[in-house]
Amino acid sequence: MKYHKLTENAEKPQGFWGRLMIRSMNKGHSDLTDWALGYIKFENGMRVLDVGCGGGRTVSKLCGMVGSGKVYGIDYSALCVNKSIKYNHKNVLCGKAEITKASVSELPFPGGSFDLVTAVETYYFWPDKLHDLTEIHRVLRSGGKLLLVFEMLKSEENPDRWKAVEERLNIKAVSSGEINEMLLRAGYRNIRLHVRQNEGRLCAIAEKE
Repeated sequence: MKYHKLTENAEKPQGFWGRLMIRSMNKGHSDLTDWALGYIKFENGMRVLDVGCGGGRTVSKLCGMVGSGKVYGIDYSALCVNKSIKYNHKNVLCGKAEITKASVSELPFPGGSFDLVTAVETYYFWPDKLHDLTEIHRVLRSGGKLLLVFEMLKSEENPDRWKAVEERLNIKAVSSGEINEMLLRAGYRNIRLHVRQNEGRLCAIAEKE
């Protein structure tokens, strides 16, 4: 019962179980995020957007990597936005971070706003994945990059590995091939895929020309 209550709050955390889920995500996604961010070359002054910022730990990590730059976080869960602001209160107070309630389907930023957009374990929940990838493409500057991070990677050796989670949350695990195809359809180029099959991890990096 407790497990079900927790997982039901993975998509849009709210209430008591949502707070527990946010805490779990901050802890459980940390190593995965560090691994993926290791493939990005950070430069001083970068403007970065974290889509589906959850409890704010990725925003905090990014703030330490952009020098004099700025990190924005969005989430469509009001609870996540509040928790993320609290987690990053020092960076928010000094203007290094800005966190707002918004959807990936309608980003509240002008075109060409960001050098990098990150999305850690959120893609599964996007309502219209092709449209949402295109919307992110819009807010990237020319030469800007999108970093997608997954821990539910399909495997031919173990096709039912994520079956229970997929059925419970009504989401689908991804394959490197389908992510590559979706990124191409959304207009991205210079796509790089990093896979740790035995751990179910996928990190996709794509560029806006």
